[in-house]
Amino acid sequence: MLGINFSSRKDGNCGDFLLFLKQQTKTRFVVKWIHDFPFDGCGPCSYECTHGSCPKKDGFAELTAWLDREEAYVFVIPVYNGNLPSAFYRMLERLSPRLHEEAEERRFWKKVRILLIGNPGHGLERSSGILKELFRNAGQVPGIITFSSTDYGMKSTRDRLIEEKEVRKKLMKAAEEEEQEGMPQGT
Repeated sequence: MLGINFSSRKDGNCGDFLLFLKQQTKTRFVVKWIHDFPFDGCGPCSYECTHGSCPKKDGFAELTAWLDREEAYVFVIPVYNGNLPSAFYRMLERLSPRLHEEAEERRFWKKVRILLIGNPGHGLERSSGILKELFRNAGQVPGIITFSSTDYGMKSTRDRLIEEKEVRKKLMKAAEEEEQEGMPQGT
């Protein structure tokens, strides 16, 4: 299983969640930071990717090699000022030639489970809705679990959510469900 931290901070809440899941699961669990694979979004180009290969030579090839190797993915994604991180959108943009085929799109989103960290009233609902739509467009049940620092009286950039017992319980439940049947189908 591949866990990807989409935060700008390598060692923040997203990183904490992945390290905790790695400790809780008995199966192989590889943790990567999206910024370990430096890559740009699409362009400028002439859509070479649709009939050959992308002219860009960057870290994206290494990321796709990891995605191809693993049977399941856990994406831990923060919400920034009401938005999903640009690295997530860049990844989707670069994957678009692959995901253009329906079967491949279904296969990809079937492998994905998302832990979304944000706060109600500050974009969590909107970001969750965008992600759910991506799953539904691929004919998949959304696999999203949300976490909000305000639920625990914490600040998302200052406090460590992993220190909260209820957060660890929610993550342990996710790890147990993953061990039994593949990551949970959202709560």
